[in-house]
Amino acid sequence: MFIGRDEELKKIAHFIDQKRSMLLYGLRRVGKTTLLKEALNHAKTDYIYYECEKASEESNVSSFVGLINEKYSESYGSYNTFEEVFAQLGKHHPNVIVVIDEYSYLKEYYLASKKPNSNLKALELDSEFQKIIDNQLTNIKLILCGSSISVMSGLLEYGNPLHGRFDLVMNLEPFSYLEVKKMFPSLSNQDIVRLYSVFGGSPYVLSKYDSSKSFKENIFEQLLSKDGDIYRHIENNVLGELDKDPDLNFILSAIKNGSKKYRDIEQLTDQSSQGLLDKRLKKLLDLNIIEKIYPIGHEGDKRKAFYTLKDNLLKFYYAYVFREENRISLLGSNRYYEVYVSQSIGEYVSRRFENIVKEYFSLMVKKGAYPEIIDLGTYFTSNGEYDCVFKKQDNTYGVYEVKYRKEPMSKGEMLKEIEQVQQIQGLNVSEIGFVCSSGFGTKLPGVSYLELDDIFNL
Repeated sequence: MFIGRDEELKKIAHFIDQKRSMLLYGLRRVGKTTLLKEALNHAKTDYIYYECEKASEESNVSSFVGLINEKYSESYGSYNTFEEVFAQLGKHHPNVIVVIDEYSYLKEYYLASKKPNSNLKALELDSEFQKIIDNQLTNIKLILCGSSISVMSGLLEYGNPLHGRFDLVMNLEPFSYLEVKKMFPSLSNQDIVRLYSVFGGSPYVLSKYDSSKSFKENIFEQLLSKDGDIYRHIENNVLGELDKDPDLNFILSAIKNGSKKYRDIEQLTDQSSQGLLDKRLKKLLDLNIIEKIYPIGHEGDKRKAFYTLKDNLLKFYYAYVFREENRISLLGSNRYYEVYVSQSIGEYVSRRFENIVKEYFSLMVKKGAYPEIIDLGTYFTSNGEYDCVFKKQDNTYGVYEVKYRKEPMSKGEMLKEIEQVQQIQGLNVSEIGFVCSSGFGTKLPGVSYLELDDIFNL
């Protein structure tokens, strides 16, 4: 059963009706193929779906033509380039939509090759598809897809032949916490917070989560065991692009499940010489593995910026699994969890819950529920970090403290937090609020509150 992706389906439906060329990219197993086929089948349109191999253009064209011949029971003959095939498709099969999936595989074949002029051939492929879009899409449509973020996003850069050629560009992100809830309607909201905090929003990863087993059992079997489908997915798919530069793992291990400033990462990884850290951080940003975040009110201030892993699953992996294989093997998954994970998993989930609350506000702003909010983020002072801060149109700020815990928040705790917020210098606070996963013992007048059910009942 297809779940979620309502906005993405609307955009693709509009593309099918009125546009010609589309670029779709996202990390492996994020659901690109499933999304496309759902949209195309719903539109009841004729389409050809071809997934590239890591092979030469000639080899891929041969396979592509073979697929067309099989689909239409025809014989297209022999061709050397995609451009030649598209010229024939428009003549014989008007209105067909052609999906070229894993275009990045085709390019990477040449980018990784040590043969003379191989990099030039990779660029020529982009030029060839630019000509296809410009000249061959009079009565057919083209969708280019790929899982290599760096390769596919590079098609959008100024100077690339395909720059400005796509009518629709979509970077497919993992599921939100609300879509995870749709996948597991029988689980409580508390359970969804824990699940999402550790396993993230990849549809493939979530499909491997066994809701008939406990949260801990899923961690034992899927993340602390090399036989787990999710463990193998991380090693083979998510981290595959890091193999060429092992130092990238040092950076991710330094960031782990928190946030780190440039200076902190530099000290932890000893990569200060010759701009190595800058290059590697850029690589990780291009791969969509980390993100660079500026505290609210300090946008563009490099000294204030910090880096964090984007995906919850990777945060867990680098916090508890990376370079711990020997210890896990010695103790066994169950004992390792009890000794090294159980004591801090609550704090780990708590930090992820803060992001869920920000996600909630972001979704609500998009729905128009908070028209006064114009910016959303985190705020730092010398005394600590404020989880969820938003700027309003009148240049005042709302500050929400977020707590993930087993007990309701007490009046005394809230008064202490309010006093700290009121002491913030340079921030005109007009609203103070609290979010607690277990609710509140009492509620104070003039204070905003969100219960866990509020976060899920949008």
